[in-house]
Amino acid sequence: MSNPPSHDEPTAPGNFSEIFARLTDVPLDHVDKLLDTTESAYADLNRVMEHPYWADLVFHQGAALRALREARAELDAFRAEAVGARNTELGITVATGVIGEEREYAERDERKRELVEKLLRPPRQGRACQLYVWDRPYENEEEPGPYSGIRVVTSADDEMGVLNYTEEDEEGQLSSWQTRNSDPDPQAPVLRFDLGSPLAFPADSVLGFAELRAALDEFVDTGACPRSVHWQQARWGR
Repeated sequence: MSNPPSHDEPTAPGNFSEIFARLTDVPLDHVDKLLDTTESAYADLNRVMEHPYWADLVFHQGAALRALREARAELDAFRAEAVGARNTELGITVATGVIGEEREYAERDERKRELVEKLLRPPRQGRACQLYVWDRPYENEEEPGPYSGIRVVTSADDEMGVLNYTEEDEEGQLSSWQTRNSDPDPQAPVLRFDLGSPLAFPADSVLGFAELRAALDEFVDTGACPRSVHWQQARWGR
């Protein structure tokens, strides 16, 4: 006869993804409402500035606002971690494309392919786009995020472009590679690190759209440095 489970031993959850999914339901809208309501009190406080309680009221209102903003930031971080944990359990990755000032996110394969096409043909030719693959949307670059990404610079008219892959190690050191063309096209367009930048990618880093598309499709599927193209250490000047 087997021994009954000890009351000191927690029972393992049956489905982690369901638990993490519930944890993503963070009441940020309630906190936002509290913030709006607390901030709106300033208008009423300004009407009683001569009252002896005014200073104490302003002090406590300011403290409440700071606490609510800190709470919102922590709840938002909690939500993001729960989303990442849920997606990891389900084997889901999220591609984040930064195109100009806009961010676009893709989870499903079809949507990822559409995002790749947008990166190859951005609204402004020559403007660098970024692509990241993570366990969640990469919404805020000021927060720790994915430790690798690809810069995409193209000339849609020529259907050619460059990929610049960057990776950060545990010590925070960055390594950077760019695509390598073993048979560079002498008519390849000049592609700069970004619009207005004096840095231009070497001609032997410029590839055609077919190769770029294959590499980006591979990246959104695996999140690892694409093996379908060749790479060289990043260098500048044509």
